[in-house]
Amino acid sequence: MNRTLPLLLLLLVPALGVRADDLVIFGEHDFHSAGGTAPAHLGPERAAFFSRSSADLAHPGAFESALPLVNPPAWGKTVGPATHGLLHFHPAFAHGFECRLELEGLAPGHAYILCLNGNPALAGNALLPLLVPGNSVERYYDFLIVTTDAGGRFAGNLGIFLNPGAYDVRCYVKDTADFKIVLYRDYIPFTVL
Repeated sequence: MNRTLPLLLLLLVPALGVRADDLVIFGEHDFHSAGGTAPAHLGPERAAFFSRSSADLAHPGAFESALPLVNPPAWGKTVGPATHGLLHFHPAFAHGFECRLELEGLAPGHAYILCLNGNPALAGNALLPLLVPGNSVERYYDFLIVTTDAGGRFAGNLGIFLNPGAYDVRCYVKDTADFKIVLYRDYIPFTVL
């Protein structure tokens, strides 16, 4: 049996974007399938989040809140009139944001960036890790690249490790080809305990 091809495919998955799964996310390229034992390289706080998140994602029907994601105004890009999304989430969770993201009507087999984007006038902006290029105060976090299925859909349960505090941030779905926003939500209020 040729073992080179499976290994090559495993190495390419992060570059192509992940498909639907239950994931615990520590960074855009640092994510793990939920369940089982926490990876050995995680420190105590991250390992605790991995365990709590995995246990919670095993029961995805328990999300208390849901908000739609819609096509952006003129500053974004519309993929199609049927493009939409839904974000189910816990309004509070220890060490992170716990959610289920459902996207439909996107380009089939295409990679998209999932992003939390702050607003300097609202909670959570200072807790996000990166400054928006060309803006000295607005921050963001591109936390995962996902790939849609053959029908232009993505659905996944996600546990996203974040700094503790109150958040009131936007959720963006950005096209990897041109970084234009194709779906968004203003604003998502939640608290990381």
